[in-house]
Amino acid sequence: MPESSSPPAWFSRVGTPLSPAETAALDALRLAAALPGGAAAGCVGHWYDAGAIVRAADRDGAWWDREEEERERLWECAAERHGEDGVAAELAVVQDGLRDAVHAAAMAAMARHGVADPGLAREAAAAALLAAHQRALARLAGVEGDHYFTAKFELFAGGRWPLGVQDGRYWVF
Repeated sequence: MPESSSPPAWFSRVGTPLSPAETAALDALRLAAALPGGAAAGCVGHWYDAGAIVRAADRDGAWWDREEEERERLWECAAERHGEDGVAAELAVVQDGLRDAVHAAAMAAMARHGVADPGLAREAAAAALLAAHQRALARLAGVEGDHYFTAKFELFAGGRWPLGVQDGRYWVF
């Protein structure tokens, strides 16, 4: 999904079928992530299903490790361009500027679906904040364009929750 100037629609599309544009964005995200075996996409339809995936013990640790390695690589590139303190300050601004809005959006989306799980709302908000952090890091490193972290953030900003890899699928809510 192309980046727009409208405000993010955090969690507004969770539980709905994927649109053709979202399917294309998810395919681009999976391609940019270079997931082994292609990791087919899967879409969950309820908050409880999303919670089960993010809390699963058999979640793909290799996927998480790849994200962390890429985050560390981008940090080094960004620090070369802006200095450690500059990068840390910019990332703090991103996090601080979104924290309340993202958490409120998660709580509101859960309420619309008749779900009351503050822990899951915190997990959803934390995942969105991580995506914002990762995308800002890619921008600071000068590689934002078609980067996996940008594609992941755009799915969040478009109202989805990319959940990650479990059982050979890249799940989105």
